Amino acid sequence: MHIGIVGAGLIGVSTALELSLRGHRVEVFDQRSGIAAESSFAGAGLWCPTVLPSLGLHPDWRQRAPWNHWARRQAQARKAPVWRERQQTLVRLGQQGQQWLDALTSSHRLEFEQRQGWLILRPDARSLRQDAADTNHLDALGLPYRLLTPKELGAVEPALQLQAPPAGGLYLPEVRVINGRQLAQQLRAVAQQLGTVFHLGTEVSQIVAGRPATLRWQHLGEARSGETRFDAVVLCMGTASSAALQSLGLRLPLFARPGASLTAPLSLPEAMPDPGPQGAVTESTQGLTLSRLGVRVRITDPWLAPDAQGRPSLRAQTRMYAALERWFPEAGHGAQVQAWQGQRASLPDDAPVLGASPWTGVWLNLGHGDQGSALAGGSALALADALQGEAIADDLQLLSCERWR
Repeated sequence: MHIGIVGAGLIGVSTALELSLRGHRVEVFDQRSGIAAESSFAGAGLWCPTVLPSLGLHPDWRQRAPWNHWARRQAQARKAPVWRERQQTLVRLGQQGQQWLDALTSSHRLEFEQRQGWLILRPDARSLRQDAADTNHLDALGLPYRLLTPKELGAVEPALQLQAPPAGGLYLPEVRVINGRQLAQQLRAVAQQLGTVFHLGTEVSQIVAGRPATLRWQHLGEARSGETRFDAVVLCMGTASSAALQSLGLRLPLFARPGASLTAPLSLPEAMPDPGPQGAVTESTQGLTLSRLGVRVRITDPWLAPDAQGRPSLRAQTRMYAALERWFPEAGHGAQVQAWQGQRASLPDDAPVLGASPWTGVWLNLGHGDQGSALAGGSALALADALQGEAIADDLQLLSCERWR
């Protein structure tokens, strides 16, 4: 089949690669000049297929009017019995995605920054009570974890230093920490070797469903436009999906979750023990995460609202970098810090839309929120199976867009 993909983030590139591996002719369109330039660019990189109850809501959403409606819908969705079943489906996709990536890494010698282990710090007794909800959730999904006392924190993060002793921590030893953009670049190179064509700097202006489905596009840097017909079109557009879907007649409750990060080089003296985080460390009350990426560290604020300049404000950067200085005081030196700000497309039930759309020839793989890294490979496999008409697991119906119609 000749397949068009709209969106060149980690989800879109993974989907393109899997379809190319199966012998399909694939073309990818993205309005940005590079791949993984939006939500995949500089996130925390946590390979965790499910959202932890203690970290899924804005820390002070009750005081922030813009979050209220969406947060209430999210809270209602989590009370539905099917919510846990949907999360179990995501765990299965995450496990399949890990196997998919491990096989690709071995066969194509992929090289990208990755670590393992995620520590969620509980700074006080009140936050420690959140352990019950998180551990019940992890037990139900069969995901391994350890509850750590303050004295045990150093066993997983030897360089961690805190001025006030924390109450404890929740440790997820199998969660990977990856450089999502670097991985997307590696996957793109493999896809191109298999014949995938990437049309970057190209905006898709219209999607026409049918057999064939048609993409009308315009190259943003040149006075060049056209249309291409495909046997199928897959939308992997993230936050940009809303307008395209509305033009086709489907309104998904996609929420553009803001976020920001700083990425800084680590000071790594040869004669000293490693002074930085070994995996990822999250402070549960504020949501700030420090992720280890090779010889750098990334500080992520998953809820920082957009700034007019398209990057975190100086005040926000100071607050974020201060977390590194507090937790790992010997690790950073403040030079060459890369600031990023963007959005992730999320749905109120903490799960993506995956599979056929209501329109002939149009397929959906979007709305992964913070779980995009963990679900990219598994979602690509499931989407490719469905496109080819193969038998798919019954639980994938839980991710259908029909739940929002």
